Amino acid sequence: MKFISLLLATLAFLISGCDGGGSGSLANAPGDPPDTADISNRLYVVAAGNGSTASNNGNEYTITLNRVEPEVDWYTDRPDRETGDESTQEFINSNWQRVYADTAPNALLHYRNATGLRALFGAVRDVAYDAQAATLRFTLSLAEAIDDPDNVLGSFEVPVLTLLNNLEPSAEGSSFALHAGQTSIVAGEQGGFRLKLDGVSENVFWMNHAPSRSGDFETVGNFINYWPERFADSAPNASLAGDPGQGDYDILPLTLSDPVYDGASNSVSFAAVPLRGPGIPDISAILKNVVLFVDAGERGTPSAVFDRQWRGVAYSAIPAQFNSNPTGAFFDSDMTAANFQAIWGQQGSCGRNDLQTMADAGISLVRLYDYNYQRGSTQWTTAGDGHIPFLDKAQSLGIKVIIPVSNYNFMTQDGDNRPWDNIQHTVTQIVNSTKKNGVIHPAVHSFSVGNELDLPKYGMDDTTLIPRALQVAGMLHSLAPDHYITIPVSTADEKKYYNWFRNELPPDLYQNRFYNSVQTFKLKDDLRDTILLAYDALQPGVPLVITELGTYGYDRTPDYKIESVLGQAGTVRGYMDDNPNTLVKGFAIFEWQNSNWKRGGSPNDNSESTFGINAYGGSLCSSNTGRFYMEGTVGGQYVFHEFHADVSYSVDQLLPLTSPNYPNGLLNELSRYFK
Repeated sequence: MKFISLLLATLAFLISGCDGGGSGSLANAPGDPPDTADISNRLYVVAAGNGSTASNNGNEYTITLNRVEPEVDWYTDRPDRETGDESTQEFINSNWQRVYADTAPNALLHYRNATGLRALFGAVRDVAYDAQAATLRFTLSLAEAIDDPDNVLGSFEVPVLTLLNNLEPSAEGSSFALHAGQTSIVAGEQGGFRLKLDGVSENVFWMNHAPSRSGDFETVGNFINYWPERFADSAPNASLAGDPGQGDYDILPLTLSDPVYDGASNSVSFAAVPLRGPGIPDISAILKNVVLFVDAGERGTPSAVFDRQWRGVAYSAIPAQFNSNPTGAFFDSDMTAANFQAIWGQQGSCGRNDLQTMADAGISLVRLYDYNYQRGSTQWTTAGDGHIPFLDKAQSLGIKVIIPVSNYNFMTQDGDNRPWDNIQHTVTQIVNSTKKNGVIHPAVHSFSVGNELDLPKYGMDDTTLIPRALQVAGMLHSLAPDHYITIPVSTADEKKYYNWFRNELPPDLYQNRFYNSVQTFKLKDDLRDTILLAYDALQPGVPLVITELGTYGYDRTPDYKIESVLGQAGTVRGYMDDNPNTLVKGFAIFEWQNSNWKRGGSPNDNSESTFGINAYGGSLCSSNTGRFYMEGTVGGQYVFHEFHADVSYSVDQLLPLTSPNYPNGLLNELSRYFK
């Protein structure tokens, strides 16, 4: 097998000056010293003309490949950028042991038979190669049983076997395979090339590298969304196998970046750079029945969020001008919508860049309170995409976000509105508003149900509010089954509610996708004894995140405020670090900035309006909100309402909370517990 030949001389600069740009054969000339190069990071690709599958016992199959190419192609796992080929006999008889040692490698075998394009994933062993007959026989032990075993048996055509490199325990990584009807390489808008895949299958197959044996499917949208996290450290190498129209498969080795998914046209494209080696892509080639194989990256699933600690901040960035509930463009208190990008990011020449400041300090989690799913939409009953820019920015900075179902939605009556009557629709649209490319955004850490619904609100107490919260948790679980859910409570009687949740939530939800969250201003020793140690002693079986950790700021000195919060953060961080098996998994400082709007219409300050990591310090710049309106048919009648026009607003400057003993400010001091 050969790589697609170089037809355009203008591409030559892409491989010029590379060491060993030709064959990667490891054969040594007589008298040469033995080759001791480390080749364990190579992915090998074996192609043949046809073959057959026979069943052994259970999930084991004997695979026979005929008309095996006399050379195998290889390319390196990132961050290396090399490719080459070597004789099939040398690879099987000599280098197999060097590459895989005593651990059978995982591999993906794809081929075409009477039922269409098929793929089998599993561990490869008992490999036997007959060079004279050009046959390769091996046993493939599937990771899981297949639903239609009869459809994989018998003869097949144009098989391609991609062998993954092994990883050292406990390292884990996954490679990914996409199928497309056809593909081509086209000129990019700013030079270079884009690999374009049309007729992309809706599912991407992921497979772990040995010694792990797992494999499963995810959607194309999920694959595209998680790209920045999986490959942030280094763009992945990939191999593209497709039929150029000659009844055979050619292989293209590439480095890929900048994926773009167009769900409407069912296509995916990537910026593509050829790997150095014996050939580079032909820009005019159109390949059909394509499998794109992308090398290892961390899979990063929502269900794995508690594999790590979380250090965060509560965020409700209401402008300083409000000394009571916000009005006008700020009516919904939802400052994470794109309308207010100048606060958390940059909008034109104006930007406070809160998220960047958080990331610089080591913050990895943002807990939200108010969330209007309609932001970014103009239709009454449709979720908007107005929060996607915030989630994109958070993802780019390594920050996860807790998405709230706000307290307002638990009200029975609000004027002419009855929020609770619409709760199923509201929860559905909240989840929908977090979706990008058809799936929940990777920056979503979890979903939070209300805020301290254990305390009386709206003329109701916990006997009404907590059962409503449990209903919402069930709704969220049905809509977002891979994501965690929490119901934040106060410390008025938190253990009562821990038990309530354990007893009343469905076991599948509670045991697999629920975490407790508590909000406390307790200090150091009291915090350690009554919250941290007490939680582990209770053994509730689910993680705990302290979603508000702060202090009473009213009539307290700056030194007191700073030392209190540093003591809290240090206590929780130290406890987590010293107790690797603890169920305590994180904390969020309450809060990012002072809460003027919590003054309740009075000029008098209170603890929430006088404590924040930052305080207000005048105007930084001015930005515009854009227009926000809704229209559509409601109850059989067309209804239009403008929530606010395109208005100019002042972006507050934030000043760090400082004191004579802490001149660099609380955020700077907290960074050692965040990082």
